[in-house]
Formats: sequence, C-alpha cells, structure tokens
Amino acid sequence: MKIREAHINDAPAISKVTVDTWKTAYRGIISDEYLNNLSYEEREKGWREFPFHNSFIYVAENETQNIIGFAAAGPERTSNPVYSGELYAIYIYKDQQNKGIGSSLIRSVMKRFEQLGIYSVLVWVLSESPYRRFYERNGGYKIDSKLLEMDGFKSEVTAYGWLDIRAKF
Repeated sequence: MKIREAHINDAPAISKVTVDTWKTAYRGIISDEYLNNLSYEEREKGWREFPFHNSFIYVAENETQNIIGFAAAGPERTSNPVYSGELYAIYIYKDQQNKGIGSSLIRSVMKRFEQLGIYSVLVWVLSESPYRRFYERNGGYKIDSKLLEMDGFKSEVTAYGWLDIRAKF
C-alpha cells in the first residue's frame, strides 16, 4: 500500500470510493433511496471542484496502483474559534478496512497540518455511524453535535477533535 497526495486526475477514482463506501457504510443510517441515487458522475463533479489551492487529499493505493481509500482535509469551515483544521472525509473500501490504511491516511493528513502550522483539528461524523470509534481510537474526543441537512437528508453529526495533534501524531 502506498499513500500519496492526490491530484485532479484522481477525481474519478475518489468519486468511486466515495459512492461505494457511502453505500456500505451508511446503509441503515441514510435512506436507501438517497444511497441508491448516488452517482459517480455527480460525485466526480464535486471532487473536480475541490479547492486544491488551500485544501488537500491523500489517497491510498494498492499494489496495482488502484485507489482504495482517501482522506480530504483543509481549513476548518465554520470559523470555530478553537479548531483551525478539519478532516473533511476519510473513506476506505470495506474489504480494505482494518489493515491500517485509515491510520496511515490520518497520520498523513495530520503531518500535513503540522507542516502548515495547524495543530488543532476536528472532524464531523454521522452520530449513528459505528466508524466514529475510529476517531476515538486515534485520540479524538467528542466536542459537539448538531443536525446536518444536506442534499435532501437530515442526520445528527458529532464532532471529534484534537486540540494538539503533535501530542498524538
């Protein structure tokens, strides 16, 4: 497995990971109708519009150089007075989970934040997602929750934070 910084040409593969992992990770949490209507093309359009000028994505590739997961991050988006950085997304194909890929991706993101002089980071996670424990295992702690309304669905989300990533990563 190799971790590298993504570029715009990775958008189709990142879109596929996004859609496929949403369909496995969020089944039973987000409506089947919403999940069944997810489109590679729509997600690709969104990833092509990703603000690479001030944010970044790391991808995990398998031995055949296929992207099997990614993490996207950048400046915190809600003007939080405590947290400067935000992990926007981290997704890994279900059959590739529990192999250390997520931990490698999050370490890469946190190292990049350190290089940028950003030491406090948060991530928003669907509150019902069993994957939220990943952040707890990686030293994140619950700091907030709110109702998220996005693209036609509503769900509670929980924020996990790291006040000083240098202490953990």
